[in-house]
Amino acid sequence: MHAVLSLYLLVFVTGAERDLIVGYQPNSDVSEHLKLDLDQRDFEDFLNKGDFKSASDIYVNGGNSMKTAKIEMNGNLHRNLAKGALVEQGAATGTLAAKAATGGTTLKVGITSKCVGGFAQDTDTSGCFKWSDGVPVKVDGEEVGTPFYVNLRYRTLAGFSVEAESKMKGQEMFEMYKAYYGAADYADKFIKAALKGEDETKRLKSNVPMTFLGKEEIFRNECAKKGSAYWSVWMYVIREMEDAVADCNIGCQFCNDAPVHAWDEALAFYAGSLEGESGDVSGKLLYRLAEKRCKNYKTCEGGISKVNTNILKKFKEGRQKLDQGKCAEIEPIKKEIINLMSIPLIQGTLRYAYKIARGGGSPKEKAEGVAFLGSIIPRLDSCSPQDAKIALQHMWIDGDMKATDNG
Repeated sequence: MHAVLSLYLLVFVTGAERDLIVGYQPNSDVSEHLKLDLDQRDFEDFLNKGDFKSASDIYVNGGNSMKTAKIEMNGNLHRNLAKGALVEQGAATGTLAAKAATGGTTLKVGITSKCVGGFAQDTDTSGCFKWSDGVPVKVDGEEVGTPFYVNLRYRTLAGFSVEAESKMKGQEMFEMYKAYYGAADYADKFIKAALKGEDETKRLKSNVPMTFLGKEEIFRNECAKKGSAYWSVWMYVIREMEDAVADCNIGCQFCNDAPVHAWDEALAFYAGSLEGESGDVSGKLLYRLAEKRCKNYKTCEGGISKVNTNILKKFKEGRQKLDQGKCAEIEPIKKEIINLMSIPLIQGTLRYAYKIARGGGSPKEKAEGVAFLGSIIPRLDSCSPQDAKIALQHMWIDGDMKATDNG
């Protein structure tokens, strides 16, 4: 019976019948990747309550989007355990993410039961594997021992920027932004400075000081939450597309399960779980931004933004090319998606430049102007350093719309 259930779970997790993501059919399991938007939701909710401590905790530690858990057993395994095998411990369930050999002591488990970390708003550890209560672990119904340590790992919003150097070095867009700001973790520096209400100048170019000391809470709030979604996540979507192209080029069919898995991850991080199968106003990531901006600029078509329509079309084309191993044809698709993803950032920058120039200029509006400008200014600088300089003078932190005649 357990073997049948294990097979069922393996088919469910790895089979073709998966829920659509805003109309996109993933070919791999990205259900946990999608949940990163729940961290963004919690992050924003904490900030809106003025709880910067809890906001920092969920930003740094995560709690909703699980990675593979590592269970260290008290003794050696007495038999080989196959990838995909059903793993249980009380109410906790999962599947083996990798085979475990006789004599080994580590189980790598993709947890399928409810296991929401302690820094999330809706913590629920009822379905988490535990090491402290002495309950044995079963694999396909057979006890394999008790754990002496369980490492529950979560993706984090902070990690997208903190780990950027190790994961994105040499990638065109990342190197452009790193060169402009002077630091690989520029987004994390911006967000943490906003959260702490402090100035951050270490390893940053002098023309983009991140000075939050003495700034209003609403200013810090807007910069932090938009920096997370539109700086860090935006760049990481690109990173996953780059990863897919790289895996395809080296013929790697088992890197990340297959090149298409990284491509699916990119779409998952672009949209998030809250958007569901066809989009939802509760969304928190880049898909939702495009929907908001299309209403501002009247660029919606058929009830959806043209940006999202075209991005989904390109993601579907890319998935097909990856399935066919046509690696050379993916590169231009990736570049077009990046350009499309940049449009809402430009729209946001122009929207708040207009608001501030017309004399609005509330702390909230100025902060949104800063965050949107910061998300796109390295690209502007690569086209026209002079125009980028003018934009900074007018819209950056402590900028002044009357700084030049171009205001």
